[in-house]
Amino acid sequence: MKRLTFALSLTLVSGALLVAVQAASAANLCVGGPGCYSTLQAAVNAAHDGDTITIAPGTYAGGVTVDVSVTIVGAGAGQTVVRGGGPVLTIGVYGASSEPTVSIDGVTITGGVTRSSPESTPFVGQEGVFAVGGGVEIPPNADFTGGATVTITNSVIAGNRVAPTHTLPFGPPCPSGPCPFALAAGGGIDSWGTVTLDGTTISNNRVGTASGLSNVASDASSGAIQNWLNTPLTISNSVISGNQASASAPNGRSADSGAILLENGSLTMSGSSVMNNSATLNAAMPNSVDTLAVAGGIHLSDRTSGGSIRNTTVSGNAVTMTNTAGDANAFTGGLQNQSNTGLELSNDVITNNRVIVAALGHSGGNAAGDSGAGEWGGTVTNTRVTGNSVSASSVAGDADADAGATVFAGSITDSVVSDNHVQASSPHGTAIDRGGAIVAANTTTLRNTTVSGNTASASGRMGFARGGGIFDVNESPNGPSGGPLTLINSSVTGNALSGSSAITLQGGGIYATYPVSLTNSVIADNIPDQCFGC
Repeated sequence: MKRLTFALSLTLVSGALLVAVQAASAANLCVGGPGCYSTLQAAVNAAHDGDTITIAPGTYAGGVTVDVSVTIVGAGAGQTVVRGGGPVLTIGVYGASSEPTVSIDGVTITGGVTRSSPESTPFVGQEGVFAVGGGVEIPPNADFTGGATVTITNSVIAGNRVAPTHTLPFGPPCPSGPCPFALAAGGGIDSWGTVTLDGTTISNNRVGTASGLSNVASDASSGAIQNWLNTPLTISNSVISGNQASASAPNGRSADSGAILLENGSLTMSGSSVMNNSATLNAAMPNSVDTLAVAGGIHLSDRTSGGSIRNTTVSGNAVTMTNTAGDANAFTGGLQNQSNTGLELSNDVITNNRVIVAALGHSGGNAAGDSGAGEWGGTVTNTRVTGNSVSASSVAGDADADAGATVFAGSITDSVVSDNHVQASSPHGTAIDRGGAIVAANTTTLRNTTVSGNTASASGRMGFARGGGIFDVNESPNGPSGGPLTLINSSVTGNALSGSSAITLQGGGIYATYPVSLTNSVIADNIPDQCFGC
């Protein structure tokens, strides 16, 4: 017992001494002003793990690599500016065995122009093909399990741009051979590590064609934040606005996520806003080449583990696609969640997001769009989903517009889904609307929820509009398979279908081929009828 007590005491003393030594060795370095370093890079080069770097008011050169675990403190985002470089800050080193832990507070990160990234040559064998991270780049570690751990508070990441300079023939077959590939991503932040944002604004960052630098990108994504690996992204009390991702002819094939794209990992967001971001694809590709625009706001891929969005506004985001040579497909104006584990939405406002898709070829091409607010699976509580829309049009083919609010599976409680709209227009083909508000993707339950004032309008030589409020079927060739629909203490009222003379209108309130279960619920005042299939 004496030996054990002595060993434990020695361990505690050694640990305390180690902490004391580390605290004593931590230094405070300064940038700007008398006796300070003139550049941030010089201070970082002199720093050791645990040091703090304080930056005085002023504007300082970007293009800085931070490869030590430090705290960087500015005088406030309105006073301390780090500008330029490509990216402005690189935190960590590509392929390192260990990556730093870095905190940044009170700084504006702006003016970054990234045309190539450390990942480009290792990934594709050439510089300038893989361009990511306009403001902040957090590269992957040696085994691709993560990168630096970065916390950014009370800061601004704005006005950064990303665009590749070269392409390689890595794509699917195009008419003249393999389609050219080049990626632009992560206008504000490109992360292979762990990121936490608090009290931070990420705005007006641009990738791909939107950057104004070139139009060679085939794929453009994540105007604000790109998260690659199975690492968490945490955002609180922050604003993500006005970011853009776009790709255009001749190479453009994909535009994904005007604001945030999680390829892996999880998203936890609270007290924040995601507003007026856009993903735009203007393509000139035949139907033999897959093209897609998705997620004007946020996209969680099917490899993510979901997460939660609470007390947050997702508003005014847009996904837009045109194609002059083939089909056009665009989905999810606001929030796209493909996670197999679901997403929790609570006390949110999801409003005025939109999907706009147009097939412009005079020799053919169909247009399809859905999910004005977004596509989700999970639980929604005390949330307003209003004023979202989907518009699909085709010059010479068919048009299909679905889910003015959401393609949804799960439960919606104490919420309002109202004034959402879908519109399909096809002067020479078939026009189809499904679900002015909700398209059920699987079992769906509404509790204490109102679905009202939603509309679906179709104009074409033939076609149909079904489910002014809710569309739920077990056989949908171009959409989800649906599931049992249950309404508890809920109402579906004042929804409406309309169309040109050749359009069949069915289910002003609900169109269903699954059984609909009603408990203390009302379906009333819908046009032209209440419920088809109830």
